[in-house]
Amino acid sequence: MLPIYVISLKTSKSRRRAMSERMAELGLDFNFIDGVIGKDIPADQRTSLLSDKRRFHLGAPLSDGALGCLMSHRRAWEMISDTNVDAAIILEDDADLAPEALDVLPRIAALKGRFDLINLHHTSGRPLVDAARISPTHTLSITRYVSIGAIGYVVSRTAAEKLLGVSVPGIFEVDVLMNRWWEHGLKTLVLTPSIVSEDGHDSTIGYHGVKPRWERDRLGSRIARDLNRKRDSIAKRLAFSAMVRSAKLRLAENAPRKASINLQNPDLTWLTETN
Repeated sequence: MLPIYVISLKTSKSRRRAMSERMAELGLDFNFIDGVIGKDIPADQRTSLLSDKRRFHLGAPLSDGALGCLMSHRRAWEMISDTNVDAAIILEDDADLAPEALDVLPRIAALKGRFDLINLHHTSGRPLVDAARISPTHTLSITRYVSIGAIGYVVSRTAAEKLLGVSVPGIFEVDVLMNRWWEHGLKTLVLTPSIVSEDGHDSTIGYHGVKPRWERDRLGSRIARDLNRKRDSIAKRLAFSAMVRSAKLRLAENAPRKASINLQNPDLTWLTETN
């Protein structure tokens, strides 16, 4: 099993207790990563953590909660980099793992070196393109859209280090950043069906309160946002097919010839068998 890190505020005793109970029921070991409260970040540090370029991409500043969430996930990425593990599972403390995770997670571990990011939670309803079957019941898929979330995912050390380099100064929310594959070059996969759901409680490091607004939202900024949205849309459309093919080839690389019999939807179930 890959190392598991759960992001949780140090003061969230009840959340930590509930998470510990859920993980114990599954027999999974894990470590907590202390979450960051965005509003408590000193003003001088915020200046270095936030990018002015956000106003050219999005119509509102990064909220305190979103900044705290980003910095919390950065702590998890730093842990992966510092401990030199090949990959790790990152969960937020409102994540609820389905029983089938006990079968699927070891299969994902068997694919170390073949992926960058695998989202374990997906609720957007957006169309998906299958990349490879990894078990009789689960498939790795790809979406060109960003509405995935960051409640639970698997990240390689290489990807974690790349995200550390591109995440500050911060422009985007952490989940949006992770799925901007056409920009940072990481292959972002989605496990279907999901094995992680939200436990029904509000996240303590999420996006709460009144949504902030730009104090001065100039016409030039609004024009730039429109141009950047169109640029992103064109970039995704032009690069998507090549990215899908690249992700499939990487999943099946250095495997026997039978792994690539059907590159349209490789069946890697045999490769992920752990028994």
